Amino acid sequence: MLWVYFILLAVIIFVLLWFMQVVFLQTYYSTMKKAETAQVGIEVENIFKNALDYKDEIDKTAYKNSASIYIFDMNGELFYTNASYVSQTYYTQSQSGILAQMPGRNVSVDISDIATKIAESPTKRVSYTLNVDKFKTQVYVYGKTIPDTDYCYVILMSIDPIDATSSVITSQLIYITIISLVVSTVISLFMSRRLSRPIKQMNDTAKKLSKGDYNIVFEKCGYEELDELADTLNKATNSLERTDEIKRELIANVSHDLKTPLTMIKAYSEMIRDLSGDNKEKREEHLKVIIDETDRLTRLVNDMMDLSKIESGIISINKEKINFTELASSLIDRIKLSNIDPDHIIEYSIPKDLYVLADKTKIEQVLYNLVINAIKHSGEGKKKIQIKVTATQKRVKVEVIDNGVGISKEDLEHIWDRYYKASDSFTRQVQGSGLGLSIVKNILIKHSSDFGVESEVGKGSDFWFDLERISKKDMEFNKK
Repeated sequence: MLWVYFILLAVIIFVLLWFMQVVFLQTYYSTMKKAETAQVGIEVENIFKNALDYKDEIDKTAYKNSASIYIFDMNGELFYTNASYVSQTYYTQSQSGILAQMPGRNVSVDISDIATKIAESPTKRVSYTLNVDKFKTQVYVYGKTIPDTDYCYVILMSIDPIDATSSVITSQLIYITIISLVVSTVISLFMSRRLSRPIKQMNDTAKKLSKGDYNIVFEKCGYEELDELADTLNKATNSLERTDEIKRELIANVSHDLKTPLTMIKAYSEMIRDLSGDNKEKREEHLKVIIDETDRLTRLVNDMMDLSKIESGIISINKEKINFTELASSLIDRIKLSNIDPDHIIEYSIPKDLYVLADKTKIEQVLYNLVINAIKHSGEGKKKIQIKVTATQKRVKVEVIDNGVGISKEDLEHIWDRYYKASDSFTRQVQGSGLGLSIVKNILIKHSSDFGVESEVGKGSDFWFDLERISKKDMEFNKK
């Protein structure tokens, strides 16, 4: 249907052309001749006031524009005219005044009367049209005083009918319109098909995409706008495919993480019921497993809720000036007390009285997640974890370093994704929720912090982030 709009546009253009060239041609011509007469009047004024040989100059202007020009003094006496030199107009002196007559046309103009009307007019200007019925000719009469002089002028301009010209134009327009409509129809059909074909192809491809087929490509067609649209849709397809993969992984991992502790809870509950109910030692052991698995479920659910709230913007970051030295030292000491594995060695180096601008609860969560992540992936045997804090004048850099299995280069850019399954060099422990690093990433983004990881397989990893530093003097000044 696109070709219909092209044809409609062509028809509208030709209708306007017909009206302008046929219906309104005479009106337009008359308006132009009147404007031309006024322009001639301006030229006469300039010549009369400035030219020494003004009569010859006015003769040239009158001849060039086929106009009859009369100049009078304030007493109505004729001072100048070119009528005797112009074949279409001549003048006679009669008892009633000066008459301008046009040969072959039943019209005469009383010039003296016009001069009187000019003198009596508030604007010192008169203009009107005389109709010559026999020849359908109009004579435009235009008179005006010459500024800063004691003279006025009258200009007679013939406005001939253009019926013959209009007939010629009409006959030409008929042929032009027919030919143009045929050509525009052919071009419109060709252009509409060329434009609609790639759009139809994109529509068909989009229908496949809506059904979950990501093995599609939106083809380019040579039109800049459609090519940009194809690029955008291809990028959107890749993003949708990645999102769909993450969704499937999320469902699979959440199902696995929920199923494992629930199975354990159910199994040990049945064991207490059937076997160890009367055996205090066994019962306590089985109850501990149930409690641990319940805690694991709670951590999973809490991590999922935290990540969802952060990504949706429900949780806002409330930055405040905090003592990072106290926060980090207290957190690490608590982790040491709760970690009963003697092989875990946690060392930290933090400058005294180090203040930062951050959300205390969220940054504590970031540091906790990174330390716990380092413990989980610190490898076999002695597990040494280092927390290293360095400061510049404006920033504080925090590093959590382990000597574990490390991460391969191809996995580094994906470890911040939720539930990402890396290669053997970086596998998620069963006791984790798989959301810790994703939570860290989103919190640090909210803080406008730089963060990253440096790692080498077999040698360990170094996770780091930075925060805005606040000097102690600023802290004391704000307290005052």
